[in-house]
Amino acid sequence: METKNRNHYLSLEKIFRILWYAVAFGITLYLGWEMWETGKQPFTAVCIFVLTVFLGYMCVSVLVGRSPIWSNVLGMSANVGEIYTQYLFGNLGLAASSLYYFITHILGLSLWTQKKNQDRQGKVKISKINYTSLVLTILFCVLGVLIMYFCGETIIGKETSFWLFILNCIAFVIGVSAQFTMIMRQPFSWILWSVSNLIWFTVNLLSHNYIFAVQSVLYEINALIGVYKWYKESGK
Repeated sequence: METKNRNHYLSLEKIFRILWYAVAFGITLYLGWEMWETGKQPFTAVCIFVLTVFLGYMCVSVLVGRSPIWSNVLGMSANVGEIYTQYLFGNLGLAASSLYYFITHILGLSLWTQKKNQDRQGKVKISKINYTSLVLTILFCVLGVLIMYFCGETIIGKETSFWLFILNCIAFVIGVSAQFTMIMRQPFSWILWSVSNLIWFTVNLLSHNYIFAVQSVLYEINALIGVYKWYKESGK
């Protein structure tokens, strides 16, 4: 009976994933076409946006499934486009977060592929936090906020409203914290991602980055699934 229920659950999850991908890709293609058709962005930039979002969708999906290699490879690929896109829209906090994600995905690829950090199915084990890394992450957050405050307008080359700056700082701190706990294989990371997605949605909406605003909404659905699955599979 337990095996039958598990197979039924996996079938429902597979159907949900297919529908989630279909909606995500469909909306992204439409928004990309609309952005190019109305002349808001050149064709090359739109292609980068769309490809980046597609890679991001695949990344967060396999992250929920705790894939040691594809989670990090897809993550690094998406992060390159995210850095470019968020810089283009003047969101320095989001761009800096993506840079941090890229760097830590390299670390994640090294750690997650070690046999001691994988279960019998080859999935990443859910683990305890590393306090040395936690201290370094906090210092990185403080340094990042200081750089944005003193050098932000110089780096992005344009003035940012006060509230958008504050939201970028909050998005940066929470995003870095979520990524850190993710690389440390903590279920709590998905709660942080859930909060992060709401802030990223607001920042992207205010900066008229609508493709990425929609992505944040779909990421939120994925994050809630991640909360359920990682806590369930960790036995907590």
